[in-house]
Amino acid sequence: MKLTKFAHACVRLEKDGKVLLVDPGTFSEDAVFERADAILVTHEHPDHLDVARISALDAPVYTNAGVAAQLSDLGDRVTVIADGQSFDASGFAVRAYGKDHAIILPELGVPCENVGYLIDDAVYHPGDSFTQPDRAVHTNLVPISGPWFSLPPAIEYARAIKSEQTVGIHDALLSPIGLGMQKRWLSEAGGRPYVGLAPGESTDIP
Repeated sequence: MKLTKFAHACVRLEKDGKVLLVDPGTFSEDAVFERADAILVTHEHPDHLDVARISALDAPVYTNAGVAAQLSDLGDRVTVIADGQSFDASGFAVRAYGKDHAIILPELGVPCENVGYLIDDAVYHPGDSFTQPDRAVHTNLVPISGPWFSLPPAIEYARAIKSEQTVGIHDALLSPIGLGMQKRWLSEAGGRPYVGLAPGESTDIP
């Protein structure tokens, strides 16, 4: 399986001629939307969900109820999933984890639903949360910036999940200096090999 990182939180997975998109949002490059056999969306914020460009693709979408409400025009192309569910997305085995977006400010409470996805027992995408899967993974995608982000929970998240490597995501707010700093922290304190992929770069998943 091949994983390609795109801007911010979007990744593309390719296997056996199939393409799975995760969190194609408004920051995502046009190339993201050239093809998809299935789409996973973690939550309803526009940096993870581009309603117009997703609607233009002829692909099934798997997501939570909050996102499904925004994609209601797609009808039965959208499947609502929740924590603990397992399903097949165009040949990719997926399991859903969690239900809450990370808190930005305590007085605002939980902003919306958020579901993380474990794909083929190999790649884990948490969306905007540090919800952990219940098993080891090959590649753990670690959010490294955002209004809700804080470094200590990110380090604990990276340490807690047994993985062969970590890849930084949710990084559109960072300058090159910030990207380098987060790479150093995740590499040294996170305890796992860190792969800093720029948009358009790929890594192979055994």
